[in-house]
Formats: sequence, C-alpha cells, structure tokens
Amino acid sequence: MRVQQFICALIGGILASSAGIADQQVRDVRFGGESGRTRVVIETAEAAEFRAFTLEGPSDRLVVDLPVADWAVRGLEAGEGLGHGLVENFRFFNNSASTSRVVFALESPAVIAAQFVLEPTSAGGNYRLVIDLDEANPGSGGPAPAFVRTGGLESLIADRVNAVYTPPPSRARHVLVIDAGHGGRDPGSLSPSGTRESDVTLEAARELRRQLEATGRYEVYLTRDRDTYPSWEERVGVMVEQRADLFLSIHADSSQDSSVNGTAVYTLNDRAEDRARQRAHRGAGPTDQVDVNNILVELELREKRNQSTAFAEVLLEHLATAGPLLQNPHRQANLFVLLDPRVPAVLLEMGFMTNPNDEANLTSAASRRRQMAAVLRGIDAYFAQRGDLGPVQENVPRELPVR
Repeated sequence: MRVQQFICALIGGILASSAGIADQQVRDVRFGGESGRTRVVIETAEAAEFRAFTLEGPSDRLVVDLPVADWAVRGLEAGEGLGHGLVENFRFFNNSASTSRVVFALESPAVIAAQFVLEPTSAGGNYRLVIDLDEANPGSGGPAPAFVRTGGLESLIADRVNAVYTPPPSRARHVLVIDAGHGGRDPGSLSPSGTRESDVTLEAARELRRQLEATGRYEVYLTRDRDTYPSWEERVGVMVEQRADLFLSIHADSSQDSSVNGTAVYTLNDRAEDRARQRAHRGAGPTDQVDVNNILVELELREKRNQSTAFAEVLLEHLATAGPLLQNPHRQANLFVLLDPRVPAVLLEMGFMTNPNDEANLTSAASRRRQMAAVLRGIDAYFAQRGDLGPVQENVPRELPVR
C-alpha cells in the first residue's frame, strides 16, 4: 500500500512539475534607467531561477538563461526587439531541451551591478527578473567588470594610426586570418540536439585553412585551433601581428523560429565605424603629424569599408552555389571583431543551429567541405577582382573536389 501511495505521489509530482514548465512564459521585456545605468526587466508567468552573465566578442552581450519557456511577448512574435540605453537589441531562443536564453547585444562594455527577482504586485501578475547594468569603468575602483578589458584594441588602433602607414612588403602569398567564433567557456549557440556553435566553427576554420593552404596562394593563421576562448582583442591581435590581407570570422546563427535557415555575411555598420574613428582619434593633440594621421584614418576606414563590402558581395555570390542564403544576406552589425581600421573583414554566419537542415549540414564533413570550397572560390574571386590573385602551385586543382 505504501509503495502504491509513493508511486501515485511521484507521478503526481512529475505531472505537476511538467504542468509548471509547460505554463512558463516570457511575457515581456522592458528597459529603464538613466545615463550610465540600464535596467533590464524580463517578465515571466511563473517564478524562475535565472543566470545572467556577460560575454565579449565578436560583440559585447548580456546573456540570461532561464528554465525553458514559451515566448509570449505581444508585438514581438519573432522573439527579437530593440533595446534601450546600454542595450542595442535582444533575441530569445530555446538554448536546449531544458533552458531558454535571452541575449542582449550591448552598445558598450557593461558590468552587472545587481540581479534579483520581484514577485507580482497583484494576483495573476508577472514575476520580474531584474538585471541592472552599469557602464564598465575599470578605473573607478568599483566592481571588476565582467568583461575582460585591457585597453588593447584602443591602444592597437591608436598605435597604428599614430605612425605613418607603410604597406606590407610584397609577399609571395596573401596572409589570411580565420577566426573560429566562440570557444572554451563560450560555446555560442546550441542546437536542440546539443551541438555547440564553437565546435562547428572550429571544424569549418580548420577545413578552410586546409583548402586555402592547398592552393599555394595563401598563408593562413587561425585565431584558435582548439577549444579555447581568445578575447576579441587577441583575435584582432592575430590580424594585426600578421599584417593580414583579409580577416574572416566564422559563426553559426540561431533563431526562435526553427524554419529560419540560410547563410549570411556581415560587415561593419556606421555606428561601429564611428567607434573605430573615435578610438583612433582619442587623445590626439593638434599637431601636423596627428592631422596627417587623422586623414589617413579616414582614408583607411573608407578603403576598408569598400574592400570589406566588395569581399562580402563576391563571397555571397559563391556561397549561393553551396546552399540557401538568408533573406537579405549582406547585413551590417556593430561587431568588435571587425573594428580594425585597415584590414578588410567580414563575419560569416554559415547557417542556423536551430534549423534541422542547417544543423545537419553544419555537422556534415561533406557539406562543410562544399561550403568552405565556396568560400575559397569567393576569396580567389576577391583577389582576382583586385588583380592580385597570386601564384598557383603546380599540381593543385583550382577547386578542391568534394567527396
């Protein structure tokens, strides 16, 4: 009898727990605060334990993980919206079978000053998950920022600007830097089956390096070759140290809508370009040398944008032969990893981790070879367009076979 009672109680508890999970909804996302501080409020139907943390590169972001929930925000059915204050925009998706995630893209580095839960103010009201963000200011003596900041990118840009530019010497091979997104403590997006973005980006980067080096035209550096997390400064630092001719950051996207699929390419938007300009000019005094360097900055930024755009467009032409493209596939974003003012740079979103067909392709060696062969052809076409394709090794096929 006691055994029957225990089983009934256990089944009842499981059913009650399942009902609670099924009833959980994200009902609203709101923002408030004054200059320098932004309050993020996520309203849920039921009480929820959550985890909030910040991540850096390719863009700074606030990540909030909570138990799996349905998205029920009126007017934002796609699970995406614009932010306020320190938050540029946000998106919601189911991160795994048991968790949901809201990712907030940040305008600038920020510190989590506080996080807590507020109960409903009336019967049937929403629970409120509250995160207060402050601008990161390592010199203030306040709490240590969650973002690792050494001033490296600002110094990097300033150093490059405050010296008269001399182009790289003539080289036998073009130097390319391939950045496998995420890694280590940052797995990136997760597919419903648990595939990690950081794993598929690393495999793609290795495959692209293999194909590029096989042509004999390219010297290739990876920002990571194992499951580690280089900071965005370290990723950009590889590009600078090697005086790269081209920079490609590889990622895989996610969406609340599992039907969304396809490839996209991102270049730097106006806001991020202004950021690079301000950092490059910061602290400059009124001297003739600085005036000359500031003119160089403007010319370099303009040339970088032109070349990045040209590379993005020719790359998409070839990617279209390897699989579907996302609607309006050439996009612009505020991405730190593209900020260096000299090297043409794009970010490739290979597909969607949340789409079954895209995930199958992202984890297939044959599909990976096919897509990276298209990237290789795009890179070849970009340099050919510039009249600078470079030598071809003997006995190396121009297009590597896909097995």
